[in-house]
Amino acid sequence: MSSNKNKKNAEKIDEIANAIEQSMKKGHISTLILLALEKEPSHGYNLMQLIHDGTYGVWTPTASSLYPHLSSLTEKGLIEFTTEMDGKRERKVYSITQKGRDTLKTLVDRQRNMRNSLMAMVMSTIGLTDSVIPESIINDFEDVFGPEILEETLMNKDNKEKLKILSKRKIVLKSVIGKLNNVIDEINERVKEIKASEK
Repeated sequence: MSSNKNKKNAEKIDEIANAIEQSMKKGHISTLILLALEKEPSHGYNLMQLIHDGTYGVWTPTASSLYPHLSSLTEKGLIEFTTEMDGKRERKVYSITQKGRDTLKTLVDRQRNMRNSLMAMVMSTIGLTDSVIPESIINDFEDVFGPEILEETLMNKDNKEKLKILSKRKIVLKSVIGKLNNVIDEINERVKEIKASEK
Protein backbone atom coordinates (compact mmCIF):
# COMPACT_ATOMS: atom_id res chain seq x y z
CA MET A 1 0.00 0.00 0.00
CA SER A 2 2.83 2.36 0.97
CA SER A 3 4.59 1.54 -2.31
CA ASN A 4 1.49 2.60 -4.33
CA LYS A 5 1.22 5.86 -2.36
CA ASN A 6 4.89 6.66 -2.97
CA LYS A 7 4.45 5.93 -6.69
CA LYS A 8 1.39 8.25 -6.90
CA ASN A 9 3.27 11.00 -5.04
CA ALA A 10 6.24 10.64 -7.42
CA GLU A 11 3.87 10.89 -10.42
CA LYS A 12 2.25 14.06 -8.99
CA ILE A 13 5.67 15.60 -8.37
CA ASP A 14 6.64 14.80 -11.98
CA GLU A 15 3.42 16.42 -13.25
CA ILE A 16 4.03 19.58 -11.20
CA ALA A 17 7.69 19.75 -12.23
CA ASN A 18 6.72 19.21 -15.90
CA ALA A 19 4.15 22.03 -15.74
CA ILE A 20 6.70 24.42 -14.19
CA GLU A 21 9.34 23.36 -16.73
CA GLN A 22 6.93 23.99 -19.65
CA SER A 23 6.14 27.42 -18.26
CA MET A 24 9.85 28.22 -17.96
CA LYS A 25 10.52 26.96 -21.48
CA LYS A 26 7.89 29.31 -22.92
CA GLY A 27 9.79 32.28 -21.53
CA HIS A 28 13.11 30.91 -22.70
CA ILE A 29 11.95 30.44 -26.29
CA SER A 30 11.22 34.17 -26.61
CA THR A 31 14.66 35.00 -25.19
CA LEU A 32 16.35 32.48 -27.50
CA ILE A 33 14.55 33.97 -30.52
CA LEU A 34 15.73 37.48 -29.58
CA LEU A 35 19.29 36.23 -29.01
CA ALA A 36 19.32 34.49 -32.41
CA LEU A 37 17.87 37.50 -34.23
CA GLU A 38 20.36 39.83 -32.59
CA LYS A 39 23.03 37.93 -34.53
CA GLU A 40 21.24 38.00 -37.89
CA PRO A 41 17.79 38.34 -39.50
CA SER A 42 16.25 34.97 -40.18
CA HIS A 43 13.21 33.05 -41.38
CA GLY A 44 11.44 30.51 -39.18
CA TYR A 45 13.21 27.31 -40.21
CA ASN A 46 16.63 28.94 -40.01
CA LEU A 47 15.73 30.32 -36.56
CA MET A 48 15.04 26.78 -35.34
CA GLN A 49 18.48 25.78 -36.65
CA LEU A 50 20.20 28.80 -35.04
CA ILE A 51 18.66 27.97 -31.66
CA HIS A 52 19.54 24.29 -32.10
CA ASP A 53 23.17 25.14 -32.95
CA GLY A 54 23.44 27.90 -30.35
CA THR A 55 22.35 25.56 -27.55
CA TYR A 56 24.63 22.74 -28.79
CA GLY A 57 21.65 20.70 -29.93
CA VAL A 58 20.05 20.65 -26.47
CA TRP A 59 17.11 22.89 -27.45
CA THR A 60 15.34 22.38 -30.75
CA PRO A 61 12.03 24.25 -30.85
CA THR A 62 9.31 22.85 -33.09
CA ALA A 63 7.46 24.99 -35.62
CA SER A 64 4.31 24.72 -33.46
CA SER A 65 6.16 26.16 -30.43
CA LEU A 66 8.16 28.75 -32.39
CA TYR A 67 5.56 30.53 -34.55
CA PRO A 68 3.19 31.62 -31.74
CA HIS A 69 6.21 33.27 -30.06
CA LEU A 70 7.18 35.00 -33.32
CA SER A 71 3.63 36.39 -33.58
CA SER A 72 3.66 37.52 -29.95
CA LEU A 73 7.09 39.19 -30.25
CA THR A 74 5.96 40.93 -33.46
CA GLU A 75 2.79 42.25 -31.76
CA LYS A 76 4.92 43.61 -28.90
CA GLY A 77 7.18 45.41 -31.40
CA LEU A 78 10.28 43.45 -30.35
CA ILE A 79 10.77 41.95 -33.80
CA GLU A 80 9.55 42.81 -37.30
CA PHE A 81 9.49 40.98 -40.60
CA THR A 82 9.77 41.53 -44.30
CA THR A 83 8.55 39.08 -46.92
CA GLU A 84 10.68 37.57 -49.66
CA MET A 85 10.07 34.99 -52.35
CA ASP A 86 11.57 31.55 -51.97
CA GLY A 87 10.91 30.06 -55.40
CA LYS A 88 7.13 30.35 -55.77
CA ARG A 89 6.61 30.58 -52.01
CA GLU A 90 6.53 33.71 -49.90
CA ARG A 91 8.31 33.60 -46.56
CA LYS A 92 8.80 35.99 -43.65
CA VAL A 93 12.28 37.10 -42.64
CA TYR A 94 12.36 38.32 -39.04
CA SER A 95 14.73 40.86 -37.52
CA ILE A 96 15.08 42.35 -34.05
CA THR A 97 13.99 45.96 -33.45
CA GLN A 98 15.72 48.48 -31.16
CA LYS A 99 12.93 47.87 -28.64
CA GLY A 100 13.75 44.15 -28.93
CA ARG A 101 17.46 44.81 -28.27
CA ASP A 102 16.66 46.92 -25.23
CA THR A 103 14.25 44.27 -23.94
CA LEU A 104 16.82 41.51 -24.53
CA LYS A 105 19.45 43.44 -22.54
CA THR A 106 16.97 43.84 -19.67
CA LEU A 107 16.04 40.14 -19.83
CA VAL A 108 19.68 39.02 -19.75
CA ASP A 109 20.44 41.38 -16.83
CA ARG A 110 17.41 40.15 -14.89
CA GLN A 111 18.23 36.49 -15.50
CA ARG A 112 21.80 37.12 -14.32
CA ASN A 113 20.49 38.86 -11.18
CA MET A 114 18.00 36.05 -10.52
CA ARG A 115 20.72 33.44 -10.89
CA ASN A 116 23.08 35.36 -8.59
CA SER A 117 20.32 35.85 -6.00
CA LEU A 118 19.41 32.18 -6.13
CA MET A 119 23.07 31.20 -5.74
CA ALA A 120 23.48 33.60 -2.77
CA MET A 121 20.41 32.13 -1.08
CA VAL A 122 21.59 28.55 -1.65
CA MET A 123 25.05 29.42 -0.32
CA SER A 124 23.67 31.07 2.83
CA THR A 125 21.14 28.27 3.40
CA ILE A 126 23.79 25.54 3.34
CA GLY A 127 26.21 27.57 5.47
CA LEU A 128 28.87 27.75 2.79
CA THR A 129 32.37 28.75 3.91
CA ASP A 130 34.93 30.59 1.76
CA SER A 131 36.99 27.43 1.45
CA VAL A 132 34.21 25.44 -0.23
CA ILE A 133 33.37 25.65 -3.94
CA PRO A 134 29.59 25.38 -4.35
CA GLU A 135 28.77 22.02 -5.85
CA SER A 136 26.00 23.70 -7.84
CA ILE A 137 28.58 25.78 -9.76
CA ILE A 138 30.49 22.61 -10.69
CA ASN A 139 27.22 20.83 -11.55
CA ASP A 140 25.99 23.76 -13.69
CA PHE A 141 29.28 23.78 -15.57
CA GLU A 142 29.14 20.01 -16.10
CA ASP A 143 25.48 20.25 -17.17
CA VAL A 144 26.50 22.56 -20.02
CA PHE A 145 29.97 21.25 -20.91
CA GLY A 146 30.34 17.84 -19.22
CA PRO A 147 30.80 14.48 -20.93
CA GLU A 148 27.18 13.35 -20.49
CA ILE A 149 25.63 16.35 -22.22
CA LEU A 150 28.36 16.15 -24.85
CA GLU A 151 27.42 12.54 -25.63
CA GLU A 152 23.72 13.50 -25.81
CA THR A 153 24.33 16.38 -28.21
CA LEU A 154 26.60 14.30 -30.46
CA MET A 155 24.21 11.36 -30.58
CA ASN A 156 22.73 10.63 -34.02
CA LYS A 157 24.76 13.42 -35.65
CA ASP A 158 26.94 12.92 -38.71
CA ASN A 159 30.68 13.60 -38.44
CA LYS A 160 30.38 17.05 -40.01
CA GLU A 161 27.84 18.19 -37.41
CA LYS A 162 29.84 16.58 -34.58
CA LEU A 163 32.94 18.53 -35.61
CA LYS A 164 30.91 21.75 -35.77
CA ILE A 165 29.50 21.23 -32.24
CA LEU A 166 32.91 20.30 -30.79
CA SER A 167 34.55 23.29 -32.44
CA LYS A 168 31.93 25.67 -31.00
CA ARG A 169 32.32 24.17 -27.53
CA LYS A 170 36.07 24.64 -27.67
CA ILE A 171 35.66 28.31 -28.58
CA VAL A 172 33.22 28.89 -25.70
CA LEU A 173 35.44 27.04 -23.20
CA LYS A 174 38.52 29.01 -24.28
CA SER A 175 36.56 32.23 -23.81
CA VAL A 176 35.40 31.14 -20.32
CA ILE A 177 38.97 30.13 -19.36
CA GLY A 178 40.27 33.50 -20.63
CA LYS A 179 37.73 35.41 -18.53
CA LEU A 180 38.53 33.31 -15.44
CA ASN A 181 42.25 33.94 -15.96
CA ASN A 182 41.51 37.69 -16.11
CA VAL A 183 39.67 37.45 -12.79
CA ILE A 184 42.60 35.54 -11.24
CA ASP A 185 45.03 38.21 -12.54
CA GLU A 186 42.87 40.94 -11.02
CA ILE A 187 42.75 39.11 -7.67
CA ASN A 188 46.55 38.69 -7.73
CA GLU A 189 46.94 42.45 -8.37
CA ARG A 190 44.65 43.29 -5.45
CA VAL A 191 46.59 40.89 -3.19
CA LYS A 192 49.89 42.57 -4.21
CA GLU A 193 48.46 46.05 -3.54
CA ILE A 194 47.17 45.03 -0.10
CA LYS A 195 50.49 43.35 0.86
CA ALA A 196 52.46 46.39 -0.40
CA SER A 197 50.29 48.76 1.65
CA GLU A 198 51.03 46.76 4.84
CA LYS A 199 54.81 47.18 4.50
